[in-house]
Amino acid sequence: MDSPVVEEVRDVIPASPICVHISDLHVGRVGKGKYAYILSLTTDQNAPPAYFKDLFSVHEELVRITVELSPSQ
Repeated sequence: MDSPVVEEVRDVIPASPICVHISDLHVGRVGKGKYAYILSLTTDQNAPPAYFKDLFSVHEELVRITVELSPSQ
């Protein structure tokens, strides 16, 4: 998707104090100026998906959030 919201998602993750890698990202429009995303992350650290969802709470245009965590290999 060619939208600034994709870059917003990509910018939030590296700013986290928890070291993670984005392994997959899907963003789709679900309404006028509203987006859903599915984010797959890999990490060796223990953090619940809710932690990463909370990082995006300042972005009001992101309304449906799915975060999947997998251990790094």
